[in-house]
Amino acid sequence: MSLSKTILVRSLVLFQTHGIKTVRMDDIAREMGLSKKTIYLHYGSKKELVQKCIHHLFDLHFSNIKRIQDERGTPIEKIIKIYEYAVKHLIKVTPNFYFDLKRGYPETYQFYALQRGKIVFGIIKTLLKKGQRSGDIDPTINTQLFCEFHLINLDQVISHKTALMEYSLQDLLDNTIRVSLNGIIKRQ
Repeated sequence: MSLSKTILVRSLVLFQTHGIKTVRMDDIAREMGLSKKTIYLHYGSKKELVQKCIHHLFDLHFSNIKRIQDERGTPIEKIIKIYEYAVKHLIKVTPNFYFDLKRGYPETYQFYALQRGKIVFGIIKTLLKKGQRSGDIDPTINTQLFCEFHLINLDQVISHKTALMEYSLQDLLDNTIRVSLNGIIKRQ
């Protein structure tokens, strides 16, 4: 892995663990055993580094989601796997990461929101419609509204993460996503 990519990956971990605002370029340099000048040779500013981190993050997300989509299984099974992946990721990230991104880096947050929307209203909604066409999902369900509710649920997981830490990943999935999906499965 190139030094530039290593800086990006390690910075993303620090931002997600401690929040973007809290982590300074000095902290990244110290954590990596590099000079701050070396960091600035690869990334001209913290703003650029944050932007590249978010782009990298969504490259990872879309790559993992593509792998899930390419696996065998019903649309419902794929949706569950995508949400499983998302919740596993969200549990590791401090809520400050998202708050700092929204407040301090509005242009990058817009990109973040757009990419998140592509996942929910593009990929998930497409899988829901595919499930409706195959007869697995009730055709009367409003897939747009279903996606809106689940985006709100994800936001709640992000903003109330500390309150939800007492629950296992399995409990979170079973009591959010699986309950909702069971409600829209077409009964024979």
